Amino acid sequence: MFWSAPASAFTLTSDAARRVGFEAAIREIPLVMECLLITGQTADTQIEVVVRNMDAFRELLLDRITRIPGVRSSFVLRWVVDKTALSASG
Repeated sequence: MFWSAPASAFTLTSDAARRVGFEAAIREIPLVMECLLITGQTADTQIEVVVRNMDAFRELLLDRITRIPGVRSSFVLRWVVDKTALSASG
């Protein structure tokens, strides 16, 4: 069984070479299911990874993701709203 975990990878997108390097490196990690370029003050990208458990998440984070130059990270503790469809009443 796998666990899906949204995480934020903080990168410095004002540095084009670093952004390109991050994007190339993150594409090489098979457990990264999606990577989004986002706006905001605390993160430039958001990734979603799939791991077996928290130990695997820790290993992925410490051994792969945070070793990409310029990356810091955070992860979701819990979902406040998690819908897949709108209600009939709008």
